[in-house]
Amino acid sequence: MQDGTSVKTPFATLQKARDAIRKLKSEGDLKLPVTVYLHGGTYKLSEPFVMKTEDSGTSECPVTYRAYNEEKVIISGGKEVVNWTKSELNGHSLLVSNLPLLADGFTPFEQLWVNGHRAIQARTPNSGYLKVPMGQGADTKEITRTKSFDFFYNTTDEHYLEGTEDGVAVVFNKWLEYHMPIDQIDRQNKRIISTKMGGRAIEDDDDYYLEGGRAMLDQPGEWYLDRQADKLYYFPLEGESKVVATIPSLVNVLRMEGDARNDQFVENIQFKNLTFSHTTWILPRDSTEPSGYGQADIQMEGALYLKGAIDCLFEDCEITAIGNYGLEIGLGCSNNKVLNCDIHDLGAGGFLIGPKNRPRSKENKYEFTEEDFPSVLENPSDACSNNEITDCRIYDGGRYFHCAVGIWIGQSPNNQVHHNEIFDFYYSAISSGWTWGYGPALATGNIFEYNHIHHIGKLTNGDGSVLSDLGGIYTLGDQTGTVISHNVFHDIWAGKYGGWAIYCDEGTRNILIENNLAYRCRHACFNQHYGKGNIIRNNIFAFADASVVMMARIQEHAGFILTNNILLSDDTPIYAGGYEYKVKQIGAFKSDSNLVWSTAGKVLGAQDRFPSRIYEPNEPVLSWEEWQSQGNDQHSLIADPGFIDPANGDFRMPENSPAMQIGFKPFPLGQAGPRIAKTN
Repeated sequence: MQDGTSVKTPFATLQKARDAIRKLKSEGDLKLPVTVYLHGGTYKLSEPFVMKTEDSGTSECPVTYRAYNEEKVIISGGKEVVNWTKSELNGHSLLVSNLPLLADGFTPFEQLWVNGHRAIQARTPNSGYLKVPMGQGADTKEITRTKSFDFFYNTTDEHYLEGTEDGVAVVFNKWLEYHMPIDQIDRQNKRIISTKMGGRAIEDDDDYYLEGGRAMLDQPGEWYLDRQADKLYYFPLEGESKVVATIPSLVNVLRMEGDARNDQFVENIQFKNLTFSHTTWILPRDSTEPSGYGQADIQMEGALYLKGAIDCLFEDCEITAIGNYGLEIGLGCSNNKVLNCDIHDLGAGGFLIGPKNRPRSKENKYEFTEEDFPSVLENPSDACSNNEITDCRIYDGGRYFHCAVGIWIGQSPNNQVHHNEIFDFYYSAISSGWTWGYGPALATGNIFEYNHIHHIGKLTNGDGSVLSDLGGIYTLGDQTGTVISHNVFHDIWAGKYGGWAIYCDEGTRNILIENNLAYRCRHACFNQHYGKGNIIRNNIFAFADASVVMMARIQEHAGFILTNNILLSDDTPIYAGGYEYKVKQIGAFKSDSNLVWSTAGKVLGAQDRFPSRIYEPNEPVLSWEEWQSQGNDQHSLIADPGFIDPANGDFRMPENSPAMQIGFKPFPLGQAGPRIAKTN
């Protein structure tokens, strides 16, 4: 009898265990903590595991779901495909499965896992990207072109396009990606025509690739879904004799559904040492649907979805083989913790935190009253705050929704994100705030400390540099009380522009950025679009291809104060201007008491960097003396800080470094990232 009372008589399902706890609670309040132990194995769900108010524990008696005796437990939203027949397609020997024979059928999918690894949807080229040719056009400061259903291709790429009409063109444009189903190839005019429009006008030199077409299946490890015949084709890897494919069938494997508006919370539930896998999110190929979800791809749910949840815990868990975002901490959630978890192999990003509202705002009206704009939240009970993400590794993201981010925080204050490692995302690692410009915003008081953020924009395997306008940490709007400190950033790259370690975008204000190390950035270590009252002090910023520090737009007030920093260049200027800030303009920001140095020997002052985005040695550049003559950096010092080996990331310095003369205070290095070693 499986009554769940012992290891030998376990319940068969999670739902049975949950319902048994409900029955126990119906007989009276919990007197002791309750733990549900899960034996090792894969728990295949046909619907999400839902937890409601009646499933809550208390602070003294939490309800915990955990692996028994450290056994491997996978909670899966997938369906396995094990029945294959041999077939031939495109001249290759393949395996094919008739999907209607699956129990309960299937829904179309864009992501697939085979024998425990993410398989590649058939694509062309098999690696790398094609380029939109010159002549497509580009937006300028004066002209914004209209989006369209088509774009040009290079004649030299025409051989890639044979038989691709049942596929999708995935186009990278600025900070966005578009999934544009192919309607036809116009060979006379050299155009790819889609059934969907891009989100913005596609530009010269944008990257793209094609996927999901029958003719593209030509390499081991690839798969193709014949949507007319409902057949799945797979090209086995060498030595792959047994093939088990997993189709993701659920959007969520876990839903915690409280009701904050009626004070009905899901509380004090804990998950420990569990793995959550195999979820989906579909961007339908139907022409009535958009081609993308906009910046950061946030218009979706997380595989683990929390609403009205407080004081819940995820510890030592793994979220992997996911088609959407990993974990969403949504409306009405507070005081939840995610500790020492691995979140990786993500169709989109790692975390969604807080309301996704984008309130009205102004670009220039930085002083406003509540009467100027409506409230950010529809209901005060929707507030989401005081959540913590600590000692986690968040990586290998944006595998399908490429502009997703590691951690997205919308209209949510007082969260703590510290001691994490975030890497291998095509777009930003952390995004905080969702109000463009000056207007009501709630992403205040967030703490980002001791995070190790690297290989953003370009992955560790060299793939990428296809998206632009990104940051290791990216911020928007009011950030009063927000602190970015003791983080390490390196290898932050981008496509056409905008590979910045710290990026204060539109309206960022009142943020404190101190004691960070950032090096090897494509465009600059720190960039501000426009904002007010930001303090950047006591950081080490080193090596970028445009300048060490950039600013895009001047306003009537000083945008930020930059003091007591070490600014190290190789052969690029220390500062650069952008599309609405020329470096000869006075008062854009305040800089003083910094130590500046160039490993090339000569410190250069500043250069205008628009429309070109990297340093151009043959164009005019202000000398350091000319920069100072404008009233900048009056008490700054040119001197070698004495780093041990900065080219290879060793920024330790001697006690008698001249940096001490400008008020720099050394901070400990080597402490960023998870404090708990991972065993996997």
